[in-house]
Amino acid sequence: MRLFFLSVCAVGLGASIAGAQQISRKEPAQYAGTERASRVQVRPPGMRLGLRKPREFALAALNEAELSRLAAPGMRLKTGLRRTLAPHAMASGGWETTSEGARIWRMAIHSPASRGIRVEFDEFSVGAGNVWVHDGTQIAGPYTGRGLFDDGHFWSAAVFSGSVTVEYEPAPDTPRELQPPFTIRAISHQARTAMDFITNKRDPADFCELDASCYPEWHDTMSSVAHISFMDNGEDFFCSGSLLATRDNSFKPYFLTAGHCIHSEAAARTVQAYWTYQSPSCGGTPPASVATSLKSTAGAHLISSAAIPDGDFSLILLQDVPAGTTFAGWDIADPPMLTALTGIHHPSGSWKRISFGERVGDVTVDVEGETAPGDLFLSVQWDKGRTEPGSSGSALFSAPGVVVGSLTYGEVLSDGTVCTINPAVDGYGRFSNTYAHVKDYLENLPADLVTPSKAELNFTITNHAAPPAQTVQLVTQSTGQVVYKLRADASWIKLSSMTGSLSAKTPSSVTISLDPAQFSQAGPYSSTVTIFSGAAPPQFLRVTAAVRVDQSNVVASITPNPVVQNGAEWSFQIRLLDTAGASTRVTAMKFNGADYSANIAGWFGTDRIAANGAIVAPLRGAGVFPHGDQYFEFWGVDEASGLSWYRVATVTFQ
Repeated sequence: MRLFFLSVCAVGLGASIAGAQQISRKEPAQYAGTERASRVQVRPPGMRLGLRKPREFALAALNEAELSRLAAPGMRLKTGLRRTLAPHAMASGGWETTSEGARIWRMAIHSPASRGIRVEFDEFSVGAGNVWVHDGTQIAGPYTGRGLFDDGHFWSAAVFSGSVTVEYEPAPDTPRELQPPFTIRAISHQARTAMDFITNKRDPADFCELDASCYPEWHDTMSSVAHISFMDNGEDFFCSGSLLATRDNSFKPYFLTAGHCIHSEAAARTVQAYWTYQSPSCGGTPPASVATSLKSTAGAHLISSAAIPDGDFSLILLQDVPAGTTFAGWDIADPPMLTALTGIHHPSGSWKRISFGERVGDVTVDVEGETAPGDLFLSVQWDKGRTEPGSSGSALFSAPGVVVGSLTYGEVLSDGTVCTINPAVDGYGRFSNTYAHVKDYLENLPADLVTPSKAELNFTITNHAAPPAQTVQLVTQSTGQVVYKLRADASWIKLSSMTGSLSAKTPSSVTISLDPAQFSQAGPYSSTVTIFSGAAPPQFLRVTAAVRVDQSNVVASITPNPVVQNGAEWSFQIRLLDTAGASTRVTAMKFNGADYSANIAGWFGTDRIAANGAIVAPLRGAGVFPHGDQYFEFWGVDEASGLSWYRVATVTFQ
């Protein structure tokens, strides 16, 4: 959550969307949740029997490029990175027979200096077997069947350690297997928060932040607020957010955060929410990390979201919440000017804090290149406390337990501090705007399910050629007409329509095609098409693409062109780039017909061009080239297919 004031202009107060006859306010509700409290966690055999730690697969320490990515500023607080495991990594695991006669498979994974690890599973299909991730004390799992979303792909919950064990116990009478029925694609290496990573402070929050536990009138509201961790585009982030109650207190775990935090189904499916990361009492010693906090089961679904120009909100549906949490109420009327307002949040990913301020005049601002219109955001000037990166998405309350906004932006100084900023003004996406997009869910309106006739569509793309489109039927049990909406959860999925209606007698259909230009590399891809119908739970059609590229496309270029000789001195570079996603080798090279093949490795450092990679030969020296066009010729062979290629690059000397 960072703000750069590039443009600011005053606007009038936005009108409330609450009509004269509409009940605008919903009060909070407490969740007993007795069924969750009764659950008993099953321990993995290796822990139960005290087995020695298995052989470890160790990754290298984070390199300079990874450290730079981790510390890079941004609107979302970055805390970790996805680290791909080599294809041979699982070979370090092995089978063993326990003293109880059970056969189990185990492997250990170590990522140096990590404070927490999550494991990305794919092709997961263990039936009635169990898979755990643990460090001998903390346990994530067990995971069964096809994983959290019944599609074979998911991220485990976090284990706060630099080393974890993955343990698989097949179901009884399972035939003996050479390899476990899943793949470990990657891990998330969780470091300290980005601020803490730079300053090496135990508590990264700034000095003026207020302990939320010191304000008893806000105690119940505190339990509606959670610290969330999630993966997006290969990086791990922190944000904040709050549970929202439905009008009828159904206790469906709808969770409000910022759209710039969670804006895709893929990111939502990695969300982990921590509810009690806070001091035990006013002045009490806060927890050292979220490890001991009550948490929800990892994974969620994206219901609705909007980018900053449209109000910056995201409503997700969690899997569950612990007993004792509060489902916050809400008000669809904007608070009047100078209304006292309160924020509860996790600044810089730290434990729970509280801030007090009041509503001030609306402004339109530029937030890191995106316009936040004043009529969609509430401006809050703080009297006590502040917000920081990591507070993004946290709720703004007009009274204990009554949400009127979610945090988008605030100012941060170049040294990462906030407490010396006066006046400190933050922008919250108006709940009045959010409600207009999610009211079916919060009002819990009756709805009928719309489901796909098949659970999965599989495509194969070879050498960037578009595969044939496929059609799937959508069905419902309702005898009346049901309106549905579709959302493609990846840019490479194209839908023939985004909405429609159907009934039990008149099913609908949608045609799905893929855009080959969206795939930069060969490999497996998977995403979903989400199906919405009123407030019914979202349904999913999994879409997979096996992308095969066995033919390179080498682009040869020479810069500068023309080459201007300085007396007898000249300097230029040759660049060979693959744009197709297939690795290849340069086997021959000529200049104006003279064979220079023996110079390939010396000039370029290698004869191999990686998929979507480039090799460069920087050349300089003395001697006069003939003026005019000169010709470089290159020959090569693709590694996967053995296909040959030939390219010519022309350069002019002056």
